[in-house]
Amino acid sequence: MSLLTTWGYSLTDVNTIPDMMTFEEYKTMTGRNDDSARVGAEITAACSAIRNFVGWHLAPSLACELRTIGSDRRITRTHGDLMIQLPARYVSEVTSVTVGGVEYGSYFADSNGILRVFNVPFVNRDDMIIVEYVAGISDAMIAPIKELIAHRVTHAIAVPAGITSEASGGVSVTYNATWINNSRATALAGDNKELLVPYKVQGVY
Repeated sequence: MSLLTTWGYSLTDVNTIPDMMTFEEYKTMTGRNDDSARVGAEITAACSAIRNFVGWHLAPSLACELRTIGSDRRITRTHGDLMIQLPARYVSEVTSVTVGGVEYGSYFADSNGILRVFNVPFVNRDDMIIVEYVAGISDAMIAPIKELIAHRVTHAIAVPAGITSEASGGVSVTYNATWINNSRATALAGDNKELLVPYKVQGVY
């Protein structure tokens, strides 16, 4: 079982990436009773937009595998060590590092996804590099993300797609352009992106 993501690595224990919020969590957080199918679709859309902005799956914590080669711009050498920028933050564990068919057991990875493999000789441009690791924010840290998802979904449902004004019982309401353009679950506003900066993959991403 393995899933190749759009962010340049594989998830080795799942074949789909679960949403970061359930319908029941949405109902509890917002107090709304919207159609479950519509909410579910918007939750998935919002999760995808958030993940694409930060450049990795974000949550939950999952087993990952990066396969690349020595010429990858995420890889540098310093003082005889190999530095690798993993496509993740909140890396909790590195389980295996293989460079050019040789497995290395001496390395250090910080929570920002910077992996240092100690005492690696010269790496050829076409040497295969494989890193297995675990990354993802914990349940204790995900509350702000769920709040943002609920916010985006509520915006998407509040303004019907393609409608700029509504009239009922002689009363007419016109939505302003800013509200309409920001009503999609995938439309991350500036303050949304500011909230997500601490989760964004560093380096070349």
